[in-house]
Amino acid sequence: MDTKSKNKRFAVPVLIVLIVSISLALLTMADLYHKRENLHEDNYFQSSGFNRELETFAELVKKVHVDYADFTPGKLDEKTANELKKEHEETLRTIKEDNPLLDSIKRAKSEGDNERVAQLTEEYSQSLQENIAKATSHYQEQVNNRIAERDTEYEEQKNSLTLRSGSFKYYVTDKKNNKVYTNLAQEPTEWELARYARYTINLPNTNGDLESINRTYQLNQLSGIFYVPKEPDGYSQVHADALYYDSIRERLIGEFVLLTVTLLIIAFSFLYLRTGKPAEVPIVTKSMALFRLIPLDIRMGLLFVLGITYFLMLANLRFFFLPIEGEHIFTLAFVSLFTAYLLLQLLEARLMYKEPERFLQQWQKSIFARQRVLLQESYANRGMFFKVSTLFILTVMFGMSIGFGFVALIERSGGLLFFSFLYGMFYMVVVFPYSLRRLGLMNRIMQGASEMAGGNLNTTIQKVKKGKLSDLAHSLNNITKGLKHAMEEQMKSERMKSELITNVSHDLKTPLTSIINYVTLLKQEDLTPEERKNYVDVLDRKADRLRVLIDDLFDAAKMSSGAVELNIEQVNVASLLNQSIAEFSDKIEQSTLTFRVTTEQPKIIAPLDGKKTWRVFENLIGNALKYSMPNTRVLIHLAETQDEVILSFKNVSAYEIDFDAQELFERFKRADQSRHTEGSGLGLAIAKSIVELQGGRLSIEIDGDYFKVMVVFSKHP
Repeated sequence: MDTKSKNKRFAVPVLIVLIVSISLALLTMADLYHKRENLHEDNYFQSSGFNRELETFAELVKKVHVDYADFTPGKLDEKTANELKKEHEETLRTIKEDNPLLDSIKRAKSEGDNERVAQLTEEYSQSLQENIAKATSHYQEQVNNRIAERDTEYEEQKNSLTLRSGSFKYYVTDKKNNKVYTNLAQEPTEWELARYARYTINLPNTNGDLESINRTYQLNQLSGIFYVPKEPDGYSQVHADALYYDSIRERLIGEFVLLTVTLLIIAFSFLYLRTGKPAEVPIVTKSMALFRLIPLDIRMGLLFVLGITYFLMLANLRFFFLPIEGEHIFTLAFVSLFTAYLLLQLLEARLMYKEPERFLQQWQKSIFARQRVLLQESYANRGMFFKVSTLFILTVMFGMSIGFGFVALIERSGGLLFFSFLYGMFYMVVVFPYSLRRLGLMNRIMQGASEMAGGNLNTTIQKVKKGKLSDLAHSLNNITKGLKHAMEEQMKSERMKSELITNVSHDLKTPLTSIINYVTLLKQEDLTPEERKNYVDVLDRKADRLRVLIDDLFDAAKMSSGAVELNIEQVNVASLLNQSIAEFSDKIEQSTLTFRVTTEQPKIIAPLDGKKTWRVFENLIGNALKYSMPNTRVLIHLAETQDEVILSFKNVSAYEIDFDAQELFERFKRADQSRHTEGSGLGLAIAKSIVELQGGRLSIEIDGDYFKVMVVFSKHP
């Protein structure tokens, strides 16, 4: 018990440590992933920055030693000098040939105007000299500019090469000119490279990042070795960048150590919380209860969005830098909040996986599930759904038509205005009256339903000819009729219960009273043996009468509950009927009735319980003997069809039957309502139950005093 309380007390701090550790581990892994290339030793020399520096230096070597091989200060190279000279000669030719004074001189000569020719010739000579002087001056200026540019460019290239010579050492062979270009005393040996070089590369090579310089060196038939010395001569940007990359690698190694420590902390925290059941920690329980207020599908969508945001944030956050500032704490806290949220959702997902009913319960409350149920309910009646949807669309279009009408008035568009007016008329003449009729019917239905709920079952809702609302009104009217019928049946049932209690009391009380009276008489001491014998005989008859009544009550109860076991076998109904008649032969002979029994076949087979069926025949024959008018005939007819066995009893009732024939199947109901005859009043009810339990049917027809009982048995079980 003490251990559990300690676990709960330390659960919250451990949980915080776990969340912070996971956040820190993820930040570390993201940084290690993005800077994974920096984990290689001398990773700077595989970087694009170093390749650019090397390419620039190799290009400088080529320019200074090859492109400027014949460079002389203050002098143009032969190619540039020839280009400028050719351009100058072309300019002089144009000046001489394209002067407009030449055409004027020709016209003056053709006209024979010698004075005009002399004047124009002098002007031409003067103009030609001036233009040639300007062109020559411009040519000389271009030459000087090109010389200055070339001198400046050479100095810049040379100085740039000199400045970078502290970062790179090179030994390049020019196979075309049989020359060597180097800033070393001699070609470096393998031993010297191993001792003094930090990184070495031969040009040209197969490195795809140096494709441009490789192609340049191949075209110029240059090859050589370049290396970065371990110790630079003066300041070197290459060595500074290499040092920076080395510091990144050292930092990443430290991050590896940090990641290992955080993973160990995470593992121990998980082990601790696993024994302490983190889902039972109060802050976790309250947080999960708060999140469960949000529908499940919203939470799933939110989890997806926040999950992507979380990983993008981890990938782009700047966390590992010095010195440590408040920004680090803010970043870690912010990431930890996201981590806590995701852990809560993972815990909830785990609980749902272990308890699927939890997921089903929350899904049923989701917006998607509720909207789906609403859509199913609204679409259950497709006709109503489409009518409501159509009315909604038509109403929206009516609003749009009004808007179009205003636009048409402003823009003075006759066609649009006519369309708006036409649709408005259609809506007001067709749609709006239809909606009012349906609304009126709905109001009648609501008013009628309210009156029905108030107990007025005589209410009838006036309905239209067709439509779902009309069907609803019709259903409510039928419900009212059904309720009235149910109330009448209930009243009839109550009356029958009252009669049942009265009849049972009477039929049980009569023999019981006789038994009590004759027992009192038997207690008298002065009785003669003959009187005592007569009293005992009466007691025996009354006790037997009471037994029969009680047995019938039990049989009726069993039949109504269905707790009767039937022994179904193939029974000869004709033979069973004849046996039943034979059992009553003495009573039949003592009566004034004449029994006429006819059977179409001597053997009529049906799947029945013989004992229970004999009880049916016994009750029907007994009823005929008790309730038939004296000196009449009782007609019994047995026939069969392909699927059924049909037995009918016909006789004339000795008593007036002024009630419904179906009431004879009610318990304790007799044709002799004065109850002078013996019997329990349960015979027909028991007979009907036995027949129906065997899949048959028993019915009664009355025509005045003419009484007919029809029993039908199925030949197929």
